[in-house]
Amino acid sequence: MKQIQDKTYKEFADIKHHIGTLQSQQLSDEELSLLYERLKYQFTNLNQQVAVTQTLKPNGEPQPIHKRQKIKRDKPLIQQQGKSIALPKILKQPSIEQRPKKSKGKLKSAHIYQANVLNRELRLNPFSDLPTILDEDLNKGVSNLIQSGLIPRDVDVGPAFKRGDELLSISQVQVQNPTEKSKYYNTGYSENLSKYKVAPQKQTVKQIADYSSSFVERQSVPKEKQQQTKIVRKAKYIIEIKNGHYVPDFHYQIKNLMIWGGIMHIIKKLEKIASGQLDGDRIAQLAQSQFKVNLIELYECYISKPIMERLYILNKKQFSADSAIVKIQATVRMFVASRKYRHQKRIVQKVIRIQKEFRLKQTYVYTINQIKKNMGQLISTLENRQKQFLLEDLNQKRIEIHIPSYSIKQFQRLSMSHFKNREGLQLTRLFALKDPNVSIIFVCAPLQEEIMAYFYKLLEVAGINAEGRLFFIHPENINRFPQHYSLALLLYLSPKAIHQISELIKGQFSYIIPMRVGREEFLIAEYLKTNIYSGPYELIEKYSKKSEAIELFRQLSFPVAPEYHKFVSKDDFVDKLTVLIMKNLTVQKWMFKIDIEFNGRGTAWFSLEGVKQFIEIKKFPHSIEFKVLRELVQTLLPIKTVLAFPQMFTFEEYLDNFIKNGGIVEAYPNAQKVQTINIQVNLENQGTYQILNTSTSIVIKEMSKVGCIYPQNVLNLNVDSLIQPLAEELYKQNIFGYFTLSLLSFNGAFYTKSLKFGLDEYIGATILATAMETDQFTYIPFVYHPGIAEQKFNDLFIKCRKEGISFDIEKKVGTLIWLSDQIEKGVLSLLCLGAPKKAVKLTTDALNFLQQFGGNIMKTNSHQKQDTFYFIDIVSRLRQLNSEGQQ
Repeated sequence: MKQIQDKTYKEFADIKHHIGTLQSQQLSDEELSLLYERLKYQFTNLNQQVAVTQTLKPNGEPQPIHKRQKIKRDKPLIQQQGKSIALPKILKQPSIEQRPKKSKGKLKSAHIYQANVLNRELRLNPFSDLPTILDEDLNKGVSNLIQSGLIPRDVDVGPAFKRGDELLSISQVQVQNPTEKSKYYNTGYSENLSKYKVAPQKQTVKQIADYSSSFVERQSVPKEKQQQTKIVRKAKYIIEIKNGHYVPDFHYQIKNLMIWGGIMHIIKKLEKIASGQLDGDRIAQLAQSQFKVNLIELYECYISKPIMERLYILNKKQFSADSAIVKIQATVRMFVASRKYRHQKRIVQKVIRIQKEFRLKQTYVYTINQIKKNMGQLISTLENRQKQFLLEDLNQKRIEIHIPSYSIKQFQRLSMSHFKNREGLQLTRLFALKDPNVSIIFVCAPLQEEIMAYFYKLLEVAGINAEGRLFFIHPENINRFPQHYSLALLLYLSPKAIHQISELIKGQFSYIIPMRVGREEFLIAEYLKTNIYSGPYELIEKYSKKSEAIELFRQLSFPVAPEYHKFVSKDDFVDKLTVLIMKNLTVQKWMFKIDIEFNGRGTAWFSLEGVKQFIEIKKFPHSIEFKVLRELVQTLLPIKTVLAFPQMFTFEEYLDNFIKNGGIVEAYPNAQKVQTINIQVNLENQGTYQILNTSTSIVIKEMSKVGCIYPQNVLNLNVDSLIQPLAEELYKQNIFGYFTLSLLSFNGAFYTKSLKFGLDEYIGATILATAMETDQFTYIPFVYHPGIAEQKFNDLFIKCRKEGISFDIEKKVGTLIWLSDQIEKGVLSLLCLGAPKKAVKLTTDALNFLQQFGGNIMKTNSHQKQDTFYFIDIVSRLRQLNSEGQQ
């Protein structure tokens, strides 16, 4: 016994030394609490075992409390830190079936012992050494042991009564036969005082020890069986975990059905520890506990002692100081390595992404360069062919390939309302068949039979025989691609249609006549090995910009308005506009025009008329400060700027687009009546030019062109003197074909505005009128009325005849109406032949009829960013012109 005690105290001293070492290393409270709990548990069991062992010594003699040998015990550090260990709950009393039967007899008198007073040393210091427990102390009862300090107050003695009767019994408690092994089992030295069985009657020391250790069994059982009890302890109910899984026991489950959930929770933990036989009753006790089950209590559920010892060793290693230090270091290193790994992983991911982006950029640049290289080769080949085309005589038999396509930028096509219908309104090109040497291949979307019959009838009226000279080509993939694709692009993506054209022009002189020339037309020309009735694409694109056209006009000494067009940023835009205003204080309105836009789409104006601050500034022109004027302009700019198509842009979007694509700021004349004059020219391949017609634009919203009145009678102008130097300069740069020069007329003077290349819808109308042997007409190429889409095709023309909207075939005077595709689209064109005033009246009558036919409509705010022309605006403008003409 002395060896066991020394060994136990040595282990305690080692643990205490390691705790001191760990405290110096400043471990966390959670790590120290685990070590303190372990120490508290072992220290309590150690005191109880030594006390019981000393009482069972054969030669022990009773000694006074103050003379008894003291057991040294250090103060638990967990109490110094203000922490405590929760004691287990008192278990329920065993069932009636398991209780021993009470013996019948008279009630015996009980002798009441005077309780010993708590030792003074223990009263002053509860953590001082415990005295020795004697038989005399045990006979006085558990309460006496607790009050005298022989049993610590934090020990739960409730479980000691679980095998016997109640604390207050009216009969003598029978001591169970120690040979009944099925009801008792050896708890070993690790059992605490909670295993004592306590009763109010006198009992021997051996009987009390029977509930805390296995001494009774060892005295009554032979030595052979005592050796067996060291290996396996006895249990009332044994269950088993085999191969890491619980072996189901239905009887055990039924017995503990009310607490089966808690039992399975503990069994799941035991499955993770080790396999073996388990004490079912001990597991049931733990399941009823309200406190958290610790690892030591789980170890005690195993019956086999070798397994328990192995688990204790593992547990000791787990909570040893060295293991804790190693575990902490390993954990820290793990987190450091994990952080480094995550950091490296992020870096690698970024590097991979950068590499992918770089390789993608390289591939993109390489592809673009290859496209440019291939395009350059195609254009160079086409330019060589174009140089030969300049020497060709156009009076011979030829085939004209008409592709009425808006070959403009994609965002422009997306912002055009009824884009497809606008491309289909150029059937007026067919009247170029008036020249008997011309055959036409017309590329368009499939047309209705009524529309084709209508135009064939008009060709007959014009005296044109189209048989064998007119061919319609429809791209087969026109419905397979998005609606905003241009007609030229759809033709290029339709190999069958291109093959049909190549078969028609094989061995004959031919060329393409575009509307707005683009790269697609050059690709088609190269594929067909034919020419384009136009100049080089780069030069056409250059002079189509308003800012570049102004430079050309200045070079030719044409009159131009005060302007500026080289803007770098928004601030630079405000600075240059302020400078223009300072130099031209008499100008009340300034026009903003985006280079690449047309038909007033990119037009806005900034009006200073009526601004009090500006009026005050103009009074002192020599004392104007740039800074003051600039602040005024910057403040008024977003307020006083009016957009021609506010549904397409906000002011900020417009200004961004203006700076990005380039534009021009020019002065607007201070005149009551300002009109736009258009001069249509055909510059032939050999340098000769032909003035086709002149017209006055029908404008709404200041600068939005919706139609023309032919010819112009506003300005007395020598057109040849203006066109000749321009045509010569263009031809020097190998530019030929159709183009339109626009002028701004006011008070008998004019400014040159812009150049527009290609055979557009207005030149097509001139070709039709020329075929009808007249040059006086009014033309509105695009009229949209949603009410017309709800009517039938035949009803439209029947009601036109009833209302007198018709065309006189003999006089070749009247109104021509044709649809672009289907009446369901609600889009049509109006061409009224006659003298200017009469043509305006015919156009007004036709618009009034369409309004009556389709119904009255109001302006609606569309959420689509498109250049919508409202029908009511066109009607109002024509009514105004008609009333002015009648006066």
